[in-house]
This record gives sequence, C-alpha cells and structure tokens, in this order.
Amino acid sequence: MKYLSKSPEETRRIGAKFSRTLKSGSWVGLYGDLGAGKTTFVQGMALGIGINPRNYVSSPTFTMVNLYEGNGRTLVHVDLYRVKNAEEIETLGLNDYEDAVMVIEWAEKLKKPPEIQVRLKTVSEMEREVEVI
Repeated sequence: MKYLSKSPEETRRIGAKFSRTLKSGSWVGLYGDLGAGKTTFVQGMALGIGINPRNYVSSPTFTMVNLYEGNGRTLVHVDLYRVKNAEEIETLGLNDYEDAVMVIEWAEKLKKPPEIQVRLKTVSEMEREVEVI
C-alpha cells in the first residue's frame, strides 16, 4: 500500500493508522535516506498504539534502542544507523522483546529483513512517499 504524505503531521497520521493494525510481536523495518521521515513515522506509530504523546519519541541514534510503554503495549524503537556489523546488532538483545512491537530504522543492516517493511522516500521538501510492504 502506498501513501503520499504532504506534511510531517500527515506522516504521523499514516504511522498511527498503520500501527493500529499491528499485533504484539510484530517486527517492522523502516527504510529510507536521512531525512526521509522514519522517526516522524515512528512518532505516529507510538500514538497509534497508545503511547502518551508527552513521552516524546526521538531517534535512538546514539542509544540504539528506546522503549515506550502505553496502554498495555510496548514499542521498541531501534536505530541501526551507527551499527558497523551483525555482531554488534546481536548485543542489542532484540529477541528479548517478544511481546512488543519492534520498529527498526536502517533495517537493511539486519541479516534477515523484518516481516513488515515500510519504505519512506523524499518526494519534495514536505512530501514523502510511504510504502508498506
């Protein structure tokens, strides 16, 4: 399914709608260049699964993993941008979060692609193409 977002707010709405369809234990891979809207999409996902909007969702570029709790559900937000090899990914313990919704930025660094893939592409300064595969 493809969407055309004309603003960051719309990208968040698409992420929120998408996340409401996810079951606990789902892994979502995010793909796209820097600035394509991956973290903005995750902010919407967090709202969609009931994370309090005061728990500001930011990119875990330096921490690599952020956990957000809300309404009995957990969102695990992973950013692999700074990961250099597969061994480093193994140390993150991603398989420990079986009951969470796992969303992984820069998922192309994983050995095996996640079951659900979201590709974000910059169309113009404000517009993004969001494709769910």
